[in-house]
Amino acid sequence: MSSVLDFAGLYPPALLEPKSAIERFAQLNNSPRDWMLGRLVWPAAKLEELSTLAEGLAPQAVAPTTEGAWAISCVLAPVGTPEFEQDLERVQDFNELHEQEGQAAMRIDSIEMRGNDAPSIELGLSQLPDDLFPYFELSLDTDPRGLIAALVGEEAGAKFRTGGTTPQAHPAAENLARAMHACAAAGVPFKATAGMHRALCHFNQAAGAKQFGFLNLFIGAAMIYGRKLDVEGLTQFLTVESVEDIDFSEKALSWNGVRVSTEEIIESRARFSHSYGSCSFEEPWDDLVAMELIRAIPSGGAA
Repeated sequence: MSSVLDFAGLYPPALLEPKSAIERFAQLNNSPRDWMLGRLVWPAAKLEELSTLAEGLAPQAVAPTTEGAWAISCVLAPVGTPEFEQDLERVQDFNELHEQEGQAAMRIDSIEMRGNDAPSIELGLSQLPDDLFPYFELSLDTDPRGLIAALVGEEAGAKFRTGGTTPQAHPAAENLARAMHACAAAGVPFKATAGMHRALCHFNQAAGAKQFGFLNLFIGAAMIYGRKLDVEGLTQFLTVESVEDIDFSEKALSWNGVRVSTEEIIESRARFSHSYGSCSFEEPWDDLVAMELIRAIPSGGAA
């Protein structure tokens, strides 16, 4: 689970104020829990605010090294809009500023935007600099294979929205499984976002929907990446609700006769299922502690 959670505190349901979101990210980044923390997810329209608020919280840049710099995943406007080009300029200006000596050490190394069709994805790829890894958000309501095909052979990934604050925002398990299978078959990595504060599938009363768990997603991804499940099998695993149904050991885990080793999970994370965005760090962490999959760490101001 190393660097698995991209902190998106600005987004619902948390909807933290920018100052609170940055302070929380800084606190987590300097805590014993930082190993599970990935990037800070931030909208391009608020990059100037991030520059101001991060002073004194992020480490200072020491050229030419970027060690210790905060990694940022920036959310851009949809490809093909005037706002998209403006957002790209904002990203470039932000990175140039924060590599300067004495500035808050931060770097945008990945970006996220909607990819509505293959031509828009191809247009976006043609406009991007080589030092940004893009994730194109693809709809799960229709067969995504044509859009995923546009990403084959590119230094780019798909992004899947796995939940939200309304029942309608939650995709069917078979649709998510179909998209993950298509990515695995095409060799295209992905990240996910929304609706996965808990480790395993459960019904969320506030959202009025059954939500996927992040363990369902990442373990399922390792199984599909290793060609150990088909779409039907992955659909079933995405809806597993009890930790008792999964056999965990130090070197492997298994479900319904399907076994994946720790090494296979690590490879899947590195090459395929990169991370997921969440507005909460505490709920995912606490769920893993409750399941005795990680040890509790006293808060000490960092909980």
